[in-house]
Amino acid sequence: MGRLVQLEVNNFKSYRGHHVIGPFKQLTAVIGPNGAGKSNIMDAVSFVLGIQSAQLRSTHLRDLIYRGRAMVDDQGREVAGVSAESATSAYVSAVYEDANQNQITFTRTISADGKSEYRVNGKTVRREAYVAYLERENVLIKARNFLVFQGDVESVAAQNPKDLTRLIEQVSGSLDLKDQYETLKQAQDTAMENSTLMFQKRRGMQAELKQYREQKSEAEQYENMQQQCDELVLAQTQWKLFHLERDLERMRDSVHDDQGTLREYEDLHEAIEAQVRTAKQEHAAATKDVVRLDRLVGKEENAVKAHQPVLTQLRQAQTHSTQKVERLATQVEKIDRDLARQEQSLTDLRDQIATITRAQQQLDRTASSTDAKRQGLAGLQDEYHRLRSQFLLETATLQQQLDSLQLGSKARQDEVARLEAKRVALEHKMEAAQQELEQARGKLERASDGLARATDEQTGLEQEMAAIQTRDAQLRAQEQSLNEKLVELTGKLMDYRSDKRESERESKMRQLVEDLKSLFPGVYGRLNELCRPTQRIYDRAVALVLGKNMDAIVTDSQATAMECIRYMREQRKGHATFLPVQELVTKEIPPRLRSFANARPALDVVQYDKEIEPAVKYACGTALITETLDVARYICYEKGTRVKAVTLDGVTIHKTGSMSGGTAGADQASGTSRWEEREVETMKRAHEKIQADLQQLTKEKRRHRDREVLQMQLAGVISQRQFLHTKVAGLEGRIAAKTKELEEMTAERDGITARLDDLGAEMADARVLDLQEEIRRARDTFFADFCEQAQVATIDEYEQLVLESAVEETKQRNALATQRTKLETQLAYETDQLTKLHERREQALTARANETRNAESNAERIAQIEEAVAIGEAKVNQLREQLEEFRRTQKDKAQVLHRRKRQQQEVRSSQEALTKKIAQESDAITQLHHHRVTLLRKARVDNIPLAITTGSLADLVPDLTVQQSQELSQAIVVDYDDLDDDLKEDGSPAVGQDFTDRIHQLTSDMDRIAPNMRALEKLAGVTAKCAETDKEFEKARRDARLAKDRFLSVRQERYTRFMDAFTHISGCIDAIYKELTRSRNFPLGGTAYLSLESEDEPYAEGVKYHAMPPMKRFRDMEQLSGGEKTVAALALLFAIHSYRPSPFFVLDEVDAALDNANVAKVARYVVRHREDVQFIIISLKNSFYERCQGLVGVYRDVDANSSGILTLDLEAFPDE
Repeated sequence: MGRLVQLEVNNFKSYRGHHVIGPFKQLTAVIGPNGAGKSNIMDAVSFVLGIQSAQLRSTHLRDLIYRGRAMVDDQGREVAGVSAESATSAYVSAVYEDANQNQITFTRTISADGKSEYRVNGKTVRREAYVAYLERENVLIKARNFLVFQGDVESVAAQNPKDLTRLIEQVSGSLDLKDQYETLKQAQDTAMENSTLMFQKRRGMQAELKQYREQKSEAEQYENMQQQCDELVLAQTQWKLFHLERDLERMRDSVHDDQGTLREYEDLHEAIEAQVRTAKQEHAAATKDVVRLDRLVGKEENAVKAHQPVLTQLRQAQTHSTQKVERLATQVEKIDRDLARQEQSLTDLRDQIATITRAQQQLDRTASSTDAKRQGLAGLQDEYHRLRSQFLLETATLQQQLDSLQLGSKARQDEVARLEAKRVALEHKMEAAQQELEQARGKLERASDGLARATDEQTGLEQEMAAIQTRDAQLRAQEQSLNEKLVELTGKLMDYRSDKRESERESKMRQLVEDLKSLFPGVYGRLNELCRPTQRIYDRAVALVLGKNMDAIVTDSQATAMECIRYMREQRKGHATFLPVQELVTKEIPPRLRSFANARPALDVVQYDKEIEPAVKYACGTALITETLDVARYICYEKGTRVKAVTLDGVTIHKTGSMSGGTAGADQASGTSRWEEREVETMKRAHEKIQADLQQLTKEKRRHRDREVLQMQLAGVISQRQFLHTKVAGLEGRIAAKTKELEEMTAERDGITARLDDLGAEMADARVLDLQEEIRRARDTFFADFCEQAQVATIDEYEQLVLESAVEETKQRNALATQRTKLETQLAYETDQLTKLHERREQALTARANETRNAESNAERIAQIEEAVAIGEAKVNQLREQLEEFRRTQKDKAQVLHRRKRQQQEVRSSQEALTKKIAQESDAITQLHHHRVTLLRKARVDNIPLAITTGSLADLVPDLTVQQSQELSQAIVVDYDDLDDDLKEDGSPAVGQDFTDRIHQLTSDMDRIAPNMRALEKLAGVTAKCAETDKEFEKARRDARLAKDRFLSVRQERYTRFMDAFTHISGCIDAIYKELTRSRNFPLGGTAYLSLESEDEPYAEGVKYHAMPPMKRFRDMEQLSGGEKTVAALALLFAIHSYRPSPFFVLDEVDAALDNANVAKVARYVVRHREDVQFIIISLKNSFYERCQGLVGVYRDVDANSSGILTLDLEAFPDE
């Protein structure tokens, strides 16, 4: 395997002058700051190895030559004498060492005019030879298998399957065969198409030759048929003229009889018309009475309705007053209970104050006696203090022991005092909280009662509202049902009238067609009568396809159609469309239109006789009938087929692409049938009854209670209930909080009590008591003489009388005074609360009295209004009864009027029918005359040899009027002696049809034969052409076989090249990807594989690349992270490079998007494979290039305005 030794660049891009880059190790990194010129080394390698300038970030080759620039100072001014001159030429040389260690120097130069020259070892060669040298070393310029540009990794990661296919084609060389493949494929298709055309031409020539051979025998048969046909036409014409003249006589007699009957109908119509006028007057008078009384009923109903809002408000106010009286009564009872409790509380306070007063008086008496004793002992105080000092000195040890024990007892005493104060405060707070709790419970009780009443009231109103809504829904449903029935009946009545008109027009058209068929043998009938859909589901679609041709009249030839048009113009029979079968030009349905799924040509779903096939083809055209609109859209829009498409439900997409909605089905195209008179009368009576019921419903809805007032009342109750519910919830929460607070304070008080008990037990310590007892005995002994002198029992009594009694008396006086003041303040507060309770009771009693008076007043007004409403309703009911009587009278008058009108209509209908019959008979006489004239003219035109006894057929010239032609025809007498007697007696259509069938059969046979008198002349020429066509066909078949063989050969070669590369790349991609993604945590690495979208022609479709990083589920490449995409792209590039590996591989910043972990994995892979291929890598990651064998450093030489090169051999520095 060879390697790239070094590069030499001269004035190439940013490198001014001559630079030697290298030597390159098996693993060399190119490093340097951004903008220094690292990527220009990549461009130099690409340039010297033949890459085009467009891929080197330049438009022209001369852009690759070094360009100088003027130097500027800090202020941007040009410095005189300091500049970098631009070069006029440049070159790059690559020193390559092959596997035999022979060095080859590849040089590519650029001249000033932008031309490039190639040299190998200094010898100038052509580009093709230059490229050949490189390809011998497996350096493929087209495949670019020796380098990866900056950004190529990201582009590879973002490639779609088609781009990846093209990349593999470049590497495999199958792309070189693409143009030849496309050319040969086109040649094969052209040759196959030519062969098919020649085959069809050959088959046509053979058919033509066979036809000319058969035409000789047909000519003689044709002449015999022509003679038979002429005889039948003569007999048919005589038969038609004979029976036409007989029909004319019968028709004249019938007209005379009908005119006499018509005069009788006119007299009867005048008498009935007078009766109708009288009935109309009586019905109008009855209707006027109904309208007047109906207005009066409405007026009275409005008067009654006007009382309803006031009555509703009064009832609501009465209910409110009643509820308020009940609440006030409850409130008075509660206040009475509070008054009793308050008075008892005042009595208790007064008793407590009296007790304190007695205690103060007792204290005053006790203090008077104590003061006398204290004054007698006042002179011994000095002696007491002396002795006490001496006693303290003698008992100092015992006192210290007692003090030591009592030191803790003092803290306990302080804590006991603090706990006692806290317990007293807690008890006061508990009393206040208990009072608040009682008040809240009272409020909760009142609020709960109000909430219950509001709930009951809401339930009642909601039930009333539901009943009203149910009745309203019933009325609406009944009204909707009646309206639907009314609309249906109105539509049917309108359809009856329109169908009646349509039936008349249809009858005239049908009669016209029958006349034309009887006059002209070539008239087949209307198209919709001659064909029909194969299934009923196609009725609507076929009707839309035929369109205006549905009523077209089908004739055998254009001459027959012109005769029909002349007849219609003379008889003023309107207009019609004619389809002459022989002259119609039709189009064959293209085979591709039959290939669409769920779609059929309209012609395929129509049944018809063979003789009218051109007319059906003409009317249907190439139109398609599709099962759904989606199929039609697919054919017309997605496939771009210009064809008319009609769906089964009537949606049409025209050839222009516009879409129109469905129309009535084919079963409705001929109009609807008539209604029977009895059925119409039944529908009219039902129509009138429904209108009356709707009027009654409207009045009932007006009489119904005003729902808005009830809704307002219900909204007020709901709002009040919500307020009370919120209030109850708040009070319940407050009670719960207060209860919890009381429980917590009780628990805290119990805790304090328990603590006090513990402290009391602790203070009663036995050692303290023993010391106190010992000191007390010593104290009594020491002060025994002093006590005897002072005349007291013990020294404690002396200290109590002289020292402590005054202080104790002061404490007791203050305590009693404080407690008395507190009780007096509480008494004043409770007295004030009692006064307020009395005031609240008086206010509640006053309010209850007022509300009671309001309730009584409202009750009186309600009774008055209800009485007025009852009187109004009675009056309304009376008026309604009168109104119903008037309506019955109106209905009777309407029935009489209806009967008279029906009689008048029956007479008019009979009169019109008879008039119409006379007109039709007159038209029939005219038509019979015209038919006779037409037959005579046709006989003259067709040279039918009629026997004429009087007159001449030559007199019937074309420009005569109808009257002139009738007069001339009457003068022409035909001799019917030759007519068979059976034909004279039988004038039925069956005889005429028999004539027509026999003539049509002969004509069809003659048309089928259609002999060609020049067949013998053309037979020899056709034989020669057939032989020549055989030769051309054989040549076209050989050419097609040869083109196919050439194409298959190139196709196989392209397939082999592509699959060789794909098989190799697909076989090694997984191992490379595993090696790039393997780590200590994931020793197995990831998984990568390639898959073909097409197995037969893989180069024509895409190649999918899938990569799954370690421990991650399958995802598309687009969903991988940037680093994962880069690693996957590198694995693909390394796999592609391994197919036809070049001796060296140059990569430009392929690690730019990788983190340190992935950089380390890629570096580990490159180091492991550097013995197989030489790597030159441009990188900015130190974790990558520190693993290389050598470094090429690129820097910017600012002074020289050029890029500079530094090299470092890292193998000289062993790894530590």
